[in-house]
Amino acid sequence: MSAPNPAERLKKVLPVPYTKYLPDILRRNYGRWVDRRFHGYGIIEHISETGERVFTVKVGTPPNFRFATSTLREFAKIADELGIGALRFTRNGNIEIMTDSLDKATKIKDAVERMGFPVGGWGPTIWSINSCTAFLTCTTAVVDAPSITKALYDALKPYFTGEIPLPAKLRINVSGCPSSCGGFTTDINIVGHYGDAPTYDPERIKLCLPKSAKALEAGHVPEVAEVCPTGAIKVYGKPDGSVGLDVIRSKCIACGRCRDVCDWMDFDASKAGVAILLGGKASNTGRGPLASAQVIPWVPAVPPEYREIVAVVRRIIDEWRRDARQGERIGDWLMRIGYGEFYRRLKIPVTRWNQPPRLTGEFGIRQFFQKA
Repeated sequence: MSAPNPAERLKKVLPVPYTKYLPDILRRNYGRWVDRRFHGYGIIEHISETGERVFTVKVGTPPNFRFATSTLREFAKIADELGIGALRFTRNGNIEIMTDSLDKATKIKDAVERMGFPVGGWGPTIWSINSCTAFLTCTTAVVDAPSITKALYDALKPYFTGEIPLPAKLRINVSGCPSSCGGFTTDINIVGHYGDAPTYDPERIKLCLPKSAKALEAGHVPEVAEVCPTGAIKVYGKPDGSVGLDVIRSKCIACGRCRDVCDWMDFDASKAGVAILLGGKASNTGRGPLASAQVIPWVPAVPPEYREIVAVVRRIIDEWRRDARQGERIGDWLMRIGYGEFYRRLKIPVTRWNQPPRLTGEFGIRQFFQKA
């Protein structure tokens, strides 16, 4: 968009210096930005030592960052007419449009809001609700993560725009399956899982097993059993020389890995739901980086509004808002009050599936420096 001649962009010469297509104001101030100011929760003013200023408007996007080409053209038009000819898609799945005055930034905000897209996501707000592709492109999905993300965004929009203030930054991830792509370092991690052990057709399952028990005697472990993280799938030789399979229900955690490698492992879709994990973050603030921990093993996933999931997430956010200190992320708040106290406040029963994690110490870079 910022190239003088769009046809030049088709001439791929690699590697391309990332500064090549930067607008002039960004190129000449590269490495010179010394300060910033917030104008609401969706506009940042970047200040250069040269005195020049650039304003960035942050726009929330749909799940999976999926847009019609006509919508993308409209964003590009806004960036050209009101901005400096630059927009980008961030790692968190938002769009940032840059301009050179606060007046134009405000007009950009008004324009994208008229298109139906919220502006916000900086400071003590929801920065993003990320989603995996789920059924759109993935073979391991259990629940439709993008539609859950959409329901959450609809319900939690005031937390993104800053209309309802939060104690600190909040990131939410929705994963369609227990692989939880990219979600274990988010404040709230919603993970789809089957909720019960699988069953199988005794004839069709043979397609995933060795033809002869002699293979087992030689040490071969079929993949459908090998991928099970808890040893819940047992394969054995039968008296007739064939191979049998049993699922030990007490060991099964319904992760679905067996289903990933064998189409004939069958889970009951009516029992599919999500687990809620809390407290993850990648930043070095507070106690440093933390992995999210499972606090609610199962919540039903009932489309299209997913009211149960939305209600649980809202309840967690509201309790955090009520009690957290300024700048305290959910993970740091949980470490301060204790998971047991959190369970008590939200009346969450403790089972073997959500035992409080035993985390102590600080994991950030500060541990490498001598404390004063």
